Amino acid sequence: MTIQRYEVFNKAVQLKNITNTGKELGLTQSGVSHAIKSLEDDLGVPLLIRNRLGLQLTSEGERVYEYTLKIMQTHDSLLQEVETLKGLKTGKVKVGSFASVTSQWIPEILNVFSNKYPGITIEIYEDDYESLEKSVSAGELDCCFTTASDKKMIDFVPLIKDKLFCIVSNKNPLSEQKTIKTRDLEKHPLIKPKKGWDNEVSDFFSQHQIVPNVKYEISDDHSILALVQANIGINIRPELVLKNAPASITLLDFEQDAFRIIGLGLNKQISPATATFVSVVTDLYQAI
Repeated sequence: MTIQRYEVFNKAVQLKNITNTGKELGLTQSGVSHAIKSLEDDLGVPLLIRNRLGLQLTSEGERVYEYTLKIMQTHDSLLQEVETLKGLKTGKVKVGSFASVTSQWIPEILNVFSNKYPGITIEIYEDDYESLEKSVSAGELDCCFTTASDKKMIDFVPLIKDKLFCIVSNKNPLSEQKTIKTRDLEKHPLIKPKKGWDNEVSDFFSQHQIVPNVKYEISDDHSILALVQANIGINIRPELVLKNAPASITLLDFEQDAFRIIGLGLNKQISPATATFVSVVTDLYQAI
């Protein structure tokens, strides 16, 4: 077996398409098919099947994929470590992010990082907190921005406290207030982030034993703000999301300040390039 077969297999699983896998890796379709067939023959189990959705893992393939990801991650770390020993800084870091961090932090991070370490490539992947953490745990991502919670699957490096606000339309009578009582949240229709995007909101409700009156569940921050603007409901959003909030929305403080803690999620063993990325991010943003 060769490292390239693992690389081809992993990419085929992620792209679910032979043609796209070949384009990504600079191989022909037959070359991709041959590499996967050779790996299946060597292991003696079927790994992938084709259906109307594209390539799908078999039950055996799911187990094998966990290991081939780790093998490639270790291989990449080895190559980066060798380059580091030579005095060079090279490599690639796959970073998971969510919308507010992508818009408010990532541009500065990429500018600073590219100036200091031009040999290291940063790739950004956006998703919800839960999916990002699963991808880091599986080895599909090297690290991710996420929030603190009691159910962490990976290590967590805290960076900042991001204050939470209740946001309401200026058309809403609540906009005449400066603060809102947590218990009063139950009295108003709520626009809630969808599961996976809602860690800080769910934790807030659980902490204060609130049963919210959920009217809609939305994943996109811009869509949430639009519904609040239209006075469809109220919402709880972090300060980072509200940097460019429209003037037609009022921010209300809670009786006691509430926060989400933003940080980096990563595995115990990380590559030199990932360690360099973590160092740059903590230098820029770590305040706790």
